[in-house]
Amino acid sequence: MSQAQLAGGELTKGFISQVEAGLVRPSVRSLQIMANRLGRSLDYFLGDEPLAAMKRLTFHRLAAEAAVERRDWEAVRAEVARALGERPHPREHAMLLRFLAQAEITSGDREAAFEHIARGLGMITAAVEPGEVAHLLYLRGLAYGQQSHYVAAGEALEAARDVVEKYELTDPRLRARILVALGTAYRRLRRTTKAAQTYASALSLASSVDELRLAAQGYMGIAVSLYDSGELDGAIANYQRALELFERVTDTGFELSVLHSLASVHLEHSDLPQAAELANRCAARAKAVGDERMSAVAEVVLARLALAANDAGEALRLAESAERTLAHVGDTVQRADALRVIGSASDAGGDYEASDSAYRKSIELLTAAGDSPELSAFAAEYARKLRARGKVDEAFELLELARTGAPKH
Repeated sequence: MSQAQLAGGELTKGFISQVEAGLVRPSVRSLQIMANRLGRSLDYFLGDEPLAAMKRLTFHRLAAEAAVERRDWEAVRAEVARALGERPHPREHAMLLRFLAQAEITSGDREAAFEHIARGLGMITAAVEPGEVAHLLYLRGLAYGQQSHYVAAGEALEAARDVVEKYELTDPRLRARILVALGTAYRRLRRTTKAAQTYASALSLASSVDELRLAAQGYMGIAVSLYDSGELDGAIANYQRALELFERVTDTGFELSVLHSLASVHLEHSDLPQAAELANRCAARAKAVGDERMSAVAEVVLARLALAANDAGEALRLAESAERTLAHVGDTVQRADALRVIGSASDAGGDYEASDSAYRKSIELLTAAGDSPELSAFAAEYARKLRARGKVDEAFELLELARTGAPKH
């Protein structure tokens, strides 16, 4: 191959001559171009395999972390697979397993998530890596919560919170995540006062700075481009800049979740004005950021408030609108809540057929989801409606369901 052929269109013959003579040191990008033409790896020329492997591991780990931030789970799996191929040390291995667990929790494969979490926790200790242990315990709590095992979820999340406090971790995003999930576990266990306190603490940590997120995504794009051209150091530096910005941004999802949960808790405590203020804030914020699911969830709370004000017509309108959206986005538990409000509002308006249909559908959804606490509450409410109509036998069967959480087939 001639010097001109090796140079191609990107380099010059004179530059190749200087490289051959040892007069210039090529950049990583120039070396990558030459390596590709000569059919060799970059490592072949660098002569330092451990250093190059470490840099590749760092890049793929940062790329996986950034993919987690933008919830691109296929990219997470791909980058984690590449990073694991570089034989990471226990801490980074545990972190990569955490990323995989997050991907599996989102896709609903909780058994795989539990396996990744257990392996990660087996590699590190809280005394050495408190932040990573807290992250893994938080994910374990989330996975238990998805299975409606709220006692186990609460225990895992309390353990995560304790690690954060004991080792004085200063990661506000991790604290917010743990508190939101822990507040939800308390609420599901009917510990509403403790739930309200926990949510209030989380809300003080929640904020959103969308401009920073856009800037972070820009740095991610630069990082990928540099990696493709062989500039590993530059790629790593830009991913680190992106992640520094992400650390300053708390997802809007936290904010919306806390607002909704606080509104629900205040409603359960009959503090209707405060519940209405929080639900309206949640609805307005969700609309502003284009989150149709959380907008519908807020509508359900507003529908329940309308019922409490004896406005069955408005409650029915809001709940039916929310139910259509929640069916579209596939949120089973929140859809069941909307159907519960439809059932109650229809009963109040004397449309017993529609009421029965809505209540039965909500119970069917919760049975399929395995959400025993909500199932018991819905069944007990429906039983009271049936008893008021004189349907004592059916009411008794629903009370049995409320007591056991197991429907008769």
